[in-house]
Amino acid sequence: MPTLIGSIPTVQADDLELAKRILKGQENISNSTATLQKSLEGIFKSKEVYLFNRGREALYFALKTLGINSNDEVIVQAMTCVAVVTPILWLDAKPVYVDINQNDFNIDIVDLEKKITPKTKAIVVQHTFGNIADMKRISEMAMKHNIYVIEDCAHLFYTDYSKTEINRYSDVSFFSFAQDKGISAVQGGLVVINNPQFEKTVMDLYLNIETQSKKQALYNAKYIQLWSLIKKYYFTPILPFQSRVTLGKILVMIFRWLRLIKQQATSSVDTILNMNRISEVQSALLLNQLEKCDAINKRREEITNIYDDKLNLELRNKTASKYLLRYPVLLSNPGVLMQQLKVHKYICGRWYNSVVFPIHGNLDKVGYVSGSCPKAEALVKSILNLPTNIDLEDEEAVEIVRIVNENGKPFKLSN
Repeated sequence: MPTLIGSIPTVQADDLELAKRILKGQENISNSTATLQKSLEGIFKSKEVYLFNRGREALYFALKTLGINSNDEVIVQAMTCVAVVTPILWLDAKPVYVDINQNDFNIDIVDLEKKITPKTKAIVVQHTFGNIADMKRISEMAMKHNIYVIEDCAHLFYTDYSKTEINRYSDVSFFSFAQDKGISAVQGGLVVINNPQFEKTVMDLYLNIETQSKKQALYNAKYIQLWSLIKKYYFTPILPFQSRVTLGKILVMIFRWLRLIKQQATSSVDTILNMNRISEVQSALLLNQLEKCDAINKRREEITNIYDDKLNLELRNKTASKYLLRYPVLLSNPGVLMQQLKVHKYICGRWYNSVVFPIHGNLDKVGYVSGSCPKAEALVKSILNLPTNIDLEDEEAVEIVRIVNENGKPFKLSN
């Protein structure tokens, strides 16, 4: 089976079988959301938790809970996803972009303080790739300026947060359960209220959110079934003596044309807000993943250790984080390496090869000012993500390292 970094990387045979049973009506999922809610309350120590259809809806809900209004400024880091910026635009607020650190790709605290203004109402702090941001320092700065802190935990999920700074220093945290995240329901989002002063507000808002249609809900199970088929045949040629046109690629085009699957992130900015609660289908899929969360993270740690141990020193991840959703390396030839790895059936990634991924031109439509985050603008040109997929074997990780070491040209950020 080939390795595709962004396509259901946490799904295993039991997840696929569960999806098939749901589609056939053979699985009782009637109380899945209530069970999931209880499980999450246990993980987050009985804090208020709210579940949504998508991560961007969760962030919108978090912003709305904090009272973000038209013309308020919300700080986000550059080298992020359009899904983070879109909810800010839905509220007619203004995203303000802050530069990033080279070592962990998280928000640069020095640049952060420079860009706080009297209009700044909130900071969205992203834990990029699973590298943990310095939440304590950011929180102290936010308190000094009377600004809310929203924690973007889309790139990680744990079953025990007691030994981390996550959820300790923010007013609200949000998580994504999209098909390429820490654990997945194909789509899904979660808000955790860390500041008790918002508990009344949040409940009133949540009561007005609609439930999904059956078709919307079943999309998530169907996605797993279809992408499992695509992965199986992704590199299978359909004509002799050529490798470009494959059965798997044809299936992707057909399924997208039939609107059976959709791209997770596009360069277009959603203009219509559709808010839905999580479905019983998504909850059932997520419960199955939640039971395996520790094992999935353990496997990420094992693969990260292989990369840390065997990659050339100048290419290694520079943080102590081990539960990495993707393993970032900086290269002066990332596109070349990506193609070379593809020849060996490893589809790696380019999170984020633009300051607001996947938008490459016309960044003014998301409020980005060219030149405002110079480090991010340089780093997005050099980033390559190596997979930490659950089904990646040790020998495959070693082969990936060999290809990168032999062909990769290290990147150095100019001062």
